[in-house]
Amino acid sequence: MHNEENAKTLIDEQLRELGWDLTNFSVLTKEYPLPNGKKADYAILVDDHPVALIEAKKESIDLAGALIQAKNYAKILNQNREKVFLIFASDGKTIYRQNIKANTRPERITRFPTYAEIKDYINPETDYLLANLRDYQKIAVSQVVSTFQLGRDKTYLEMATGTGKTITAAGIIAKMFKTGLARKILFLVDRDSLAEQTVRAFNSVLGDVFKINRLIDTKDDKYNDISVSTIQFLYVNEKYLSYPNNFFDLVILDECHRSYFGEWHDVVEHFRKGGAKILGLTATPSDKETQNTDAYFGQPTFRYTYRQGVKEGILAETEWYKFLTNVDLSGIHELGFDFEPEDLGRRVDVPRRNELIAEKYFEVIGYQNTNRLPKTLVFAASIAHANHLRNAFIDKYNEINNLPPDDATAENFIISIHNQIANAKELTQKFQEIDSEIKIAVSVDMLSTGIDAPDIEVLVMARPTKSKILYVQMKGRATRRCTPQQHGKEKDKFKLIDFVDITEIEEIITNEVVEKEDVIIDEDEQQEEKEVRESIKGQDKEEKEQKEPEKIEMVIADVPVWLVKSEIITSDAFKEIRRQIEPQLKNIKEKTVQKARFVQAVLSWEALNPGIPVDEKYLEAFGFDLNTLRDLYGEVNASLQDFIDVALSRKRFKTIEEKNRDAVYYWLTEVKKFDKEKTEFLMILYDFKKNNPDLSLLQLSNSHLIQHRGGIGRIKKIFGSLENFMNLYETMKNITYLNVDEIKD
Repeated sequence: MHNEENAKTLIDEQLRELGWDLTNFSVLTKEYPLPNGKKADYAILVDDHPVALIEAKKESIDLAGALIQAKNYAKILNQNREKVFLIFASDGKTIYRQNIKANTRPERITRFPTYAEIKDYINPETDYLLANLRDYQKIAVSQVVSTFQLGRDKTYLEMATGTGKTITAAGIIAKMFKTGLARKILFLVDRDSLAEQTVRAFNSVLGDVFKINRLIDTKDDKYNDISVSTIQFLYVNEKYLSYPNNFFDLVILDECHRSYFGEWHDVVEHFRKGGAKILGLTATPSDKETQNTDAYFGQPTFRYTYRQGVKEGILAETEWYKFLTNVDLSGIHELGFDFEPEDLGRRVDVPRRNELIAEKYFEVIGYQNTNRLPKTLVFAASIAHANHLRNAFIDKYNEINNLPPDDATAENFIISIHNQIANAKELTQKFQEIDSEIKIAVSVDMLSTGIDAPDIEVLVMARPTKSKILYVQMKGRATRRCTPQQHGKEKDKFKLIDFVDITEIEEIITNEVVEKEDVIIDEDEQQEEKEVRESIKGQDKEEKEQKEPEKIEMVIADVPVWLVKSEIITSDAFKEIRRQIEPQLKNIKEKTVQKARFVQAVLSWEALNPGIPVDEKYLEAFGFDLNTLRDLYGEVNASLQDFIDVALSRKRFKTIEEKNRDAVYYWLTEVKKFDKEKTEFLMILYDFKKNNPDLSLLQLSNSHLIQHRGGIGRIKKIFGSLENFMNLYETMKNITYLNVDEIKD
């Protein structure tokens, strides 16, 4: 018997004494084969994957050299998607250990670890992370991992800004590694600043366990456990094709409501087709802007709203201050789901209006009583508007403090930040510091996402938007709470000063979005709900302080400008409003819960009975017969298989808006029997007016869709007159999928 065999005999005895079962090859394998044909003396496995190697050597061999050999073996395995992090070398009497993941120096130890110690050693940091998540974050982690374990290949989370999407994602990553569902993970963002921020965040909680880096197109990228990249980096020059489509086991899309559904969708689909699970993260509630998200992922696996965050003390409450002038938005064209920037800046960037915004801001914060400027973020419509607003704030500050008009003191702490400023990145970082010397930052869209400044106390909305996505992002800059322990100060509410009626975008009564797109409510119910909301808004004038403003008149190029509405809505008023309206919304919420139960039942069947059609009796046992499902979804003609396909994200039911549009098209082609050209002109008008109710015919005529079809002249020729054209639209706008068969003229 050779000396090395003696060493192995001694090692075997020590392992047995520590409880190792040398016949259980799923936890300990001797002569473990390597991809290069060589064999490691011992491999310790967790979830059927090697995590540690032991090299046995005779007494005369230097154990430091044996560790080098073990390290080379580990490197070979890790190049093939394994996660070997511990190596040992022993002659049976002396034992050396090295943690190659943490890159520690070799150390002499007195005994081998037990199997339990090995498992604890693997992810002590991830166990700590998972144990210290908030309760709702633990639920999110559990539901996502369970969804993937049940066989679903894509899903998404909706979590309000400030509730910890990134730390929840880290928890999901830790759990996916721990359960063996993932060995390599790709985290995609759409901005450089978010990529850097994510790498820092992940390294702070997972860096001791996993190799986390941003993709920079080098060979070393292949050794990352967690790779962070912008979607643009992988898409340009088709860099994503340099990775085998099965290279990543999990792809996470940050802010999944944007950027991933155009050409860049190819990147995501490349890895999904290779077997990667796809997880989306968003803070934006579902609505017509995020239909792509629901169409791709299906319904979110987990949702945590702004309202829940406030109720549980996670997020800061909103106090609304609304000041509206007679400067309106008529004539501003919409571009997609928002206003056209050039028109927007030209309309709202009015000198006297900017002065009024600054004046009301200083009133709301009570500056003359406190002499204190809270950290404030002002959203402007354009770069020029941002610069003009900044000057208005500085002018007002100087006036209140009896400083000369040209005093430059305030220029140090009232600044504008936009992408045409050379040091914009440096200013952004400085603004994010707790108790930053920058007190008021005026921005366009640059600071609407990707910044973390929890001590923002005031938001000023001077930039209109019709985009719920942008609004939620802007509002989210201030919803984070501050605690004395974390930030040295307390903040449990913030002021939102609205000069553009932006809060009308949000369901401000409940602070959360109920899934109306998927829950079909008849027209009477919709109207009733609207009337309930409007009537309640008008109640409780003592709690909802409604002021009849004095007419503050200013002149802009001979056009008078005045304050037409001043309104303050306190948090107590909102609580009472919510209390009154929630019974009317209860039925909608109950349907949402029932749908989630149905989806879970179908997914469970698929996981337990792959390839076998869902049994009708099985669904009935959960209370889901065909009539119940038709009532639940409002789809009276759908089959049981249709509902199952929707639950499995194989298809989706059309929204009310889509059904109504189809009804209009049907009316034009089947009832009126219009030809293709007439139908196209009328559908263009219908689509434009849907998003732009105040759009004039003149503005419509400037659209390239009208111009390249012959313009107004062609409309007059085929319809007889513009009046005939518009009269048809008046009928079309009243058509719904419920009444289309009743409308003949």
